[in-house]
This record gives sequence, C-alpha cells and structure tokens, in this order.
Amino acid sequence: MGAQLTHVVGVESQYDYIWNGEAWKRHAPILFPSIGKSNNDQYELNGQTYSMPQHGFARDFAWEKVNQSENAVLLELKANDKTKEMFPFDFMLQVEYKLEENKLLTGYRVINNDSKAMPYALGSHPGFNVPIDDDGVFEDYSLTFGPNQKEVVKLGVNPAPFRDGTKAPYDRVKDSILPLDHEMFDDGLIILDAKKIENVTLRSEQTAHEIKLDIKQFPYVTLWAMEHETEPFLCIEPFAGLPDEASDTPTDWKNKKGNNLLEPGETHTFEYGIEFK
Repeated sequence: MGAQLTHVVGVESQYDYIWNGEAWKRHAPILFPSIGKSNNDQYELNGQTYSMPQHGFARDFAWEKVNQSENAVLLELKANDKTKEMFPFDFMLQVEYKLEENKLLTGYRVINNDSKAMPYALGSHPGFNVPIDDDGVFEDYSLTFGPNQKEVVKLGVNPAPFRDGTKAPYDRVKDSILPLDHEMFDDGLIILDAKKIENVTLRSEQTAHEIKLDIKQFPYVTLWAMEHETEPFLCIEPFAGLPDEASDTPTDWKNKKGNNLLEPGETHTFEYGIEFK
C-alpha cells in the first residue's frame, strides 16, 4: 500500500530505525502529486477545479511490483480512473529501493505519458525513531547540515500547515547545527531551503549511531514531529515541491511555487540515500 517503506533493521543489532508507533500511523509515505494540504482541499488547472487530499493520493493506492532482486525492489503506480478524477493525466510513478551495505537508496521516476504538460510535486516523508536504539533522549540529538552552511533559510509557515510566502534565516541553526527539542515543532512543520544543503545528519553525543541523508537532488527539506506532543520520532523529508501558500481560493498549479513541470513523453528522476550507523 503506497509503496511505503516500513522497516530498516540492522542485521547485528536487530534495531529498527523506522517509526512504527501508534501516535502517527504512517512510516515513510510517498507524497505525490501534491505536498501538504491544498487550500479548500482543491487546486485549479486550465480553468478546472479538482479535489486533492493532503499530500496527494499516491500513498493511498496499492502499487504493483515490477521486479525484485536480493537487494532491490521496483514498484510502480499507474494512472487509473480514480486518479484521473483528481489529477487528469496519464502518468506513471516508480520507486526503487536498493540496499548497498548500510545505505538505502531511494530512486523515483515520474513519467508523463500524456499529450499535455504535467505539473506536480514529489516528496518523501520518512519517520525515524529518536532516540536511536534507545540511546539518550530526543533532546540529546541534533541535525548537522553539510557542507558547512553560513546560513540556513526557513520558509514561513502560517497558519500551519500552509506557507505564508515569507522566508528568513533560521536563527536556531548555529555553525550548521540545529539542536532538537519537541517544542520547536509546536508551530508545525519546518521547511528549509536545501538548494545549498547536500546532506543532513541526525546524531547525538550519547551514541555512535547516526542517520545521514544525502539530499543533493532535492531543493527543500522539511522537518516534522507531532505538535504539542513528545512522541519519540522525527521526520526528515526531501521535497521537490512545496505546500500551498495560504489563501481563500484554490492554487493554480501552473503557477505554484516549487512545482515541477513535466513535458509530454518526458521523465524526471530523483534519488536520495540514507546511511545508517
């Protein structure tokens, strides 16, 4: 269902890095063809208004397995009558998960089999257990953005989960390091401009374990934990697209900030890696 990654388990430790708790029922959903919640749960395209659920619909359809090997699996979702009611395109979306030693590579292919240009957003929403292997507590952990960042820019969110169209330096990041606590998420998701960020590492001085994401191909990275809660997980989300800017009317997808435009017969590819220690 949704081609969703549900477990990444260390062979020696038998520790599962991926969140499987009850408070948030998902694990690592794929966000397509939209990211976030749409204004009025709708969007506009070529003068028509369409319904669009939060984070799109790809996570709520069963995908087909194309092929599988000892260390990789390729899954795909094709347009169908239900998807075309929400997204009027003949598309194909593929994801390949591939293990290389202690690294998981996730590759996406977005294919436009239609006769018209196709606007879309694509995001990955993995949730990681924090603390890792029960070493320490959530507040012991931090994120390091590499290579060294003179400044990390945060996009304004207001009211959550919508953008407000602003952006400004994220003052919590000092010397490329963002200390974590639960209160920082009480105002909702944290969207960062990642055009100069190549990788993000989750680590703590309390443990030798760490998780490192290579996000060079994604222009944004979003951080999320449950608002006003202390659940022990953190989502680190590579985004090729953005949530709607808050408005009383649906957003025109041809002019939406962050959207990709895929021409007829063309394919877009994205990949990111997660290294587990």
